[in-house]
Amino acid sequence: MAKARRLALLGLAALLTGCGGSSAPEPPHGGAVLRLSIPLIPKSLDPAKVADLSSLNVVHELNAGLTRFSGRGTEPDLAESWERNDDGLVWTFRLRKGIRWSNEVPITAEDFRRSWLRALAPETRSPYARAEMQNIRGARRYRVTGAGEVGVEAVDTRTLRVTLQHPVPWLDEQVAWPVFFPVPRSGDATSGPFRLASRTKGRLVLERNFNYWNVGDVEPRRIVLSSSNRGTEGILPRALAPPGFPWIATADEAPEGARALPTFSLELLWLVTRKSRLSDPGSRHEVQSSLADLGGLPSFVPRSMPGAATVLPQRSTATVVSPLPLRLTLAYTEEDARAPTIALKVREVLAQDGIETTLKAVGTLRELLQLAGPPAKPGIDLVLLGWSAEFFDAYNILDLFPCGSAFNVAQWCDRGYDRLMAQAVRTLDDEDRWRIERRLVTLLDRAVPAIPVAAPAQHVFLEPGVRGFRWSPIGFYELMGMTRS
Repeated sequence: MAKARRLALLGLAALLTGCGGSSAPEPPHGGAVLRLSIPLIPKSLDPAKVADLSSLNVVHELNAGLTRFSGRGTEPDLAESWERNDDGLVWTFRLRKGIRWSNEVPITAEDFRRSWLRALAPETRSPYARAEMQNIRGARRYRVTGAGEVGVEAVDTRTLRVTLQHPVPWLDEQVAWPVFFPVPRSGDATSGPFRLASRTKGRLVLERNFNYWNVGDVEPRRIVLSSSNRGTEGILPRALAPPGFPWIATADEAPEGARALPTFSLELLWLVTRKSRLSDPGSRHEVQSSLADLGGLPSFVPRSMPGAATVLPQRSTATVVSPLPLRLTLAYTEEDARAPTIALKVREVLAQDGIETTLKAVGTLRELLQLAGPPAKPGIDLVLLGWSAEFFDAYNILDLFPCGSAFNVAQWCDRGYDRLMAQAVRTLDDEDRWRIERRLVTLLDRAVPAIPVAAPAQHVFLEPGVRGFRWSPIGFYELMGMTRS
C-alpha cells in the first residue's frame, strides 16, 4: 500500500511538472512580494545544524531534499523516484535529470553522500543526525567516532543507494528533514525554491531561485521574513520546539482571525511508576478515571495522524480504587504557555475525587527535565511534558514508552510492549503495522504510564487576498505557492 501511494504521488508530480529538470518555465507573472512574520530570525542556515522549528522552516524554503513534506505525507523533490528492496533494508533514490544549485553547479548523488557524512560527523554536532539518521547502517558508530563504513553510496551521478541497519517503513519521510539536504562544497548556493537575497539582524529576504527544478510553481518573487508583526501580511505559526524532542507550547495566543492548523503534538501527563505514590496500578487507574471528567481527552495517536482510524482502539477505562488517599505532586514548566492552565485544571478535577495535588512550577524546560528524569526526583508523581511526532506514523509517539527509552518519564517497563515495537518497525505494510500499533495503544491505556490531556493546534494569520499557504501537521509549512490577489 505504501508503494501504491508513492507511485500515485509520482504520477501526480509528473502531470504537474512534466518531465522535471531545471528548465521548468518561470511563472508568466512577476510574482508578489510578501512580508511575513516568524517567531525568530535563524542564527544559522546550515541544514545539518538548525534545531528550532522556525529555523528548520526557513532552511526548508531555501533548500531541497530527496523528498518534500506535503500535507500528511511527502512528495518527490530532487529525487524523481525511489524504491526499496523486498526486505526493506536497501532504498535506491533516482535524482532528477539536470538539477542544479542556485549558482548553476550540478547537484549529484555524491553531494548527498558527502553531506550526510558531514551531518553525522561528531564535530558537526547535528541534533537531527541523532534523531533521524541512526537507522542507516554504520551511522551510530560514525556519529561517535567519525570513522567506519556508512551505508550511503553514490552509485553514479544520479543514483543514491542507502542501506539500513533494520527495515524502516518511513525513510522516504525522514529524508525530507533538512539534516538530509545536500550542502554545496563551498559558498552559499541553495537547492530549494528560494535563495537568500539579504540577511540582517531582524530580517531575511528570500528571492525566487530560478535554478530550482520546479521554479514554475514558485509564485512569490520575493519573501521578506521578520520577527515583527508590524507591516506584515501574514503571521506564520509561532512554535519553536521541534518535533522529535520534549515539546512545549511556546506560543498560546492566536491572532484574531487566525486559522487553526492540525498538529501531531500531544500534551502528556506522565504518571511516575517507580518509587512514587503511583507505583500501584490501582492508583494510576484512579487518576485516569478522575481525569475522564475533563471530557474530550485525546488518545496517544492524534486523529490527524495517517492510520489513526485503525490504530485507535475502543477506549475503556478500568475502574480500580486505590486503598489509600492520594497526595500527589505535579511538576511543569512555566516556559510552556499552556502548562499552568492545564495543571490548574488537572488539580481541580482530581480534587473532586479527593486526590490532593501540589503543583511544582519551574522556570525552564531544562529544569523540568532535571526533575522528571528518568528517573524522576523523589517526591515527583506527575509530570506535564509534551511530545510531537517527526514523521507520519504513530510509532514515533509510541516509541516514548519502551523500557530503555530516554524519554520514558514514567519509567514503566513491559517487555511484551518492547517486543511489539520491534515487530512494528520491521512491518513495511501500513495496515499490518497499524494493527500492531493498535495493540500497543491498548497496552498503554491499560497500564496508564501517561495520560494525553491536550492535542494543541498551531495557527496562521493571513491578510485578505493572501493565499496558497500549505501546512503539514509534522510542523513544516510551504511558502512557494503563496500569492496575493
